[in-house]
Amino acid sequence: MAVFNYKARQADGTITSGSIEAAERRLAMQRLQAQGLSPMALKEGSTSAPSIFAKLGERSKSLRNTGSSTDQSNIPVKQRGSKREHIGLTVLKRLMELHSSGLPIGDSIRILSQRLSDKEQRGIVQTLWRDLSEGSTLAGAMSRQPRYFPNSISYVIEAGEATGNLAPILRKVIDYLEEKEAIRKKMIASMMYPTFICTVAIAVVVLFMTVLLPQIQGMLDRLGGEMTWSARILIDGSSLIAKAGPFILIAGIVGALAFQQWRRSEKGLRRSDSWLLKLPLLGKIFLYGDLFQVGNLITTLLESGINTTETLRLTERTVKNSELKERFNTARGQVNEGLSIAQAFQRNRFMPELAVDILTVGENTGNLAHSMNEITRSFRNELTARLSKLTTLVSTGALICAFILVALIALGIVTSVFQVSRTLS
Repeated sequence: MAVFNYKARQADGTITSGSIEAAERRLAMQRLQAQGLSPMALKEGSTSAPSIFAKLGERSKSLRNTGSSTDQSNIPVKQRGSKREHIGLTVLKRLMELHSSGLPIGDSIRILSQRLSDKEQRGIVQTLWRDLSEGSTLAGAMSRQPRYFPNSISYVIEAGEATGNLAPILRKVIDYLEEKEAIRKKMIASMMYPTFICTVAIAVVVLFMTVLLPQIQGMLDRLGGEMTWSARILIDGSSLIAKAGPFILIAGIVGALAFQQWRRSEKGLRRSDSWLLKLPLLGKIFLYGDLFQVGNLITTLLESGINTTETLRLTERTVKNSELKERFNTARGQVNEGLSIAQAFQRNRFMPELAVDILTVGENTGNLAHSMNEITRSFRNELTARLSKLTTLVSTGALICAFILVALIALGIVTSVFQVSRTLS
């Protein structure tokens, strides 16, 4: 008989752990379910200390399993992050549809692994089902596929499983991902027109400088005329770009690689993240992006019945900016020592003053989740407004640059034609 160490949830939602004897994993899971337990993790243990050869065998077996799981999932490695997140969102939607109808989460994933028509989505769900069959939790299975399910989602799912209230958690996660995708699509749509205008302007400039301008210059040389000042600016500018362009490109690539390498260090990451928050327009976008995610997660966890200490601990993992994460960590420690959340956030300058005032009202009235939800909505509106402002500025700047280039080319063509006419006359 083998010994299996388990972690399971009782009917009242409390988590328990222990060990059970069974001939195989499937029988162990059946025995736990017969006792009214919902297994969250089930791993085979050993009554004696394993030898060095056994450890090596288990290590090689785990490596083989890791490689085989990557092969069986049929998931391409090279793919854009936004597309991968969209695929993960689609899988969560299908999972939510089945789970909301009354099916347990395990049965929902098993059915999806057989019914999904998309090959990539089916591969993801099959990997989730395999991990669940081996005793893993849904959050643990998702954490093994971070390309499709970010860590912030796994942490929230883990909290939902711990409280036995997974359906509203899934709905909140889907709403957050849909809102995030809607903001991204809005930015892309607003940038398409200026991108098209700039592309056309650059194509016209290249055509003029490589085809039309050399012919005009050759004609003026044969006739003894001189180039106009606008045409001379274009010629000198193209010569400068042709000579210095490769060096500028190489210097830019080397600088980007050096900056990326520097950001991998702890000191470089903290300093560069601090710089990002101080940028004139982008800094507020980075700030409100993190605050929107933090507020949404805190609201979700509090509404699910998780206490404040555990909510802050899970939320801290999802803060991307290291400067903000350090402030949040300090505030969390102060909350654990007895300070209110509003006072801790105010002391560490984690949120704006108005948001802190709303938090104070929520804590005084005992309705912290509602106040945090209102703050999150204000963060979302502020983020959307600043993104719209950024796209407007970028679009206007791109259109102005394209207009200047096209106007310079038109002026060069017209003045060159007049110069040729005067030379001929």
